Amino acid sequence: MVITQIERQKKNPRRYSIYVDEEFAVGVDRNVIIDKGLRKGDTIDDKLLLALQTADELIRGHQIALRFLSYRPRSETEIRKRLERDTFRPETIEHIIAQLYAEGQLDDKRFAEMYAQSKMLKKPIGAMRLRRELKQKGIHDTIIRHVEQAFCDYDTELNNARHLAKKKLANERTKDPIKRKRRLADFLVRRGFGWDVVSAVVEEFLDK
Repeated sequence: MVITQIERQKKNPRRYSIYVDEEFAVGVDRNVIIDKGLRKGDTIDDKLLLALQTADELIRGHQIALRFLSYRPRSETEIRKRLERDTFRPETIEHIIAQLYAEGQLDDKRFAEMYAQSKMLKKPIGAMRLRRELKQKGIHDTIIRHVEQAFCDYDTELNNARHLAKKKLANERTKDPIKRKRRLADFLVRRGFGWDVVSAVVEEFLDK
């Protein structure tokens, strides 16, 4: 088999169509053309065609992952799910994940710390909710424990819960003390605070 044409694609100038024996064979990123040193007139076989497809898949997957990361930090699990959605092969995904770690683009510990910091700055949550949300993003238990220790010690949670309670009670219309207690407690529990913190804050604000 002989490469009879290498043609830049109109819709995406980064990609090229390779024709073998006058028929379209495969579309690849321009870096594949450069890396393999392909030229019109070169001979090609099925093994090399497969290698071209594999190399192109790695480039495409890496580009998709970087674009996905450009919007906000992501966990490894989020990247995996994004690549699986585009039906990349498992071995391709593993290669891309390893590449992202090597490039410093992926770091679950850093991601979890940034996620927790962002949550605490915008609208604080308790350790239980933070743990649940990080679990949903595929973060390992060891990293979750580290983040809890850094962002959710008792004094920090107590201060965060107090801050939320002040806002909640400022907008609370009912004067019924029992309803006020229940609503405040339910609100703080939904925010992920433990009962020790919730009961302390309810007592501080409503049992005077």
